[in-house]
Amino acid sequence: MMHQRQNALLAVKSKSLAQIGELWALIGVLGYASANVFEAAAVRNADPLIGPLVRGIPTLVLALVLLITRRTYRQLQPHSEHYVGRSTILIFIIPGVLSSLGLFTYFYALQVGGVVITIPVQQSYILWGALASWIYLKERFSRQSLLGVALLIAGLVVLALGQMRGTPVTGRWYYAIPLALFTALAFGVSGVFWREGQLRGADQSTGIFINIIATEIVAFLGLTWFGRVESLVETSPHDMGALLAGGVLSGIVGLYGLFTSLKLMSVTRAYALASLTPLTAALLAYLILNEQMNWQMLTGILMVCFGVALVQIYKPQEDAERR
Repeated sequence: MMHQRQNALLAVKSKSLAQIGELWALIGVLGYASANVFEAAAVRNADPLIGPLVRGIPTLVLALVLLITRRTYRQLQPHSEHYVGRSTILIFIIPGVLSSLGLFTYFYALQVGGVVITIPVQQSYILWGALASWIYLKERFSRQSLLGVALLIAGLVVLALGQMRGTPVTGRWYYAIPLALFTALAFGVSGVFWREGQLRGADQSTGIFINIIATEIVAFLGLTWFGRVESLVETSPHDMGALLAGGVLSGIVGLYGLFTSLKLMSVTRAYALASLTPLTAALLAYLILNEQMNWQMLTGILMVCFGVALVQIYKPQEDAERR
């Protein structure tokens, strides 16, 4: 009898633990931040051009599993009543292409600027996504969102000024800023197409599958175009493993943690915790990769986090209605 009570108590505790939204949000943050560190470690020696292709492999496997288990492959069959249509498929192909191009510049940014510079700058995708939504989806900015945008931009300026006084990863660290900005632009615009595709009735698993297929095709074509396919076999197992680990941590752990937290807690709190990703990534890079960070850079990163949180939390009213 006592043994049964203990088992029941453990079951209740484990169930309640799995239902804590904050825990899943933090798992998502750690997943994304750890992925950044693994990927930065890999491209110190590996060719950055192989990054997008290798990183996408775990996500491709996940997409196939979801497509089969949810039976959403029917949305891709032209003769099925569940078919989403060519225009919807095209809408998901576009962000796949954009994401792949953004990942190319992301890995180069990591190589020359490190995590401390690249990830906070990359987080400005929130700004570009909001601008694209304003133009394409006619969404309005709230005052709080505008304050968040201003804080984000100011934080990036403070971060860059701090790096000028610090010890950069390489002497070409400043190239990481425009490279990461392009990544942010690609990711931000991709999000608008993603939202449009889901509004047309496509399941999330369908969107992920189409998106990652397009991403992997463009990534391989990029390797072929630059004549670097041989880099896939020349890369050390250690670096290849780090890139694959980054794909698992971002495309599976981070993604699952974020979406699970959105189911278990308010969107406001989930996005507030998710905004800690740049800070977490920078701290991990400081501790694990020995990337240098002074107080001014830390201040800039904190400003970016607060700016991202404000933009994410105070979504436009039209966006909330579409949800």
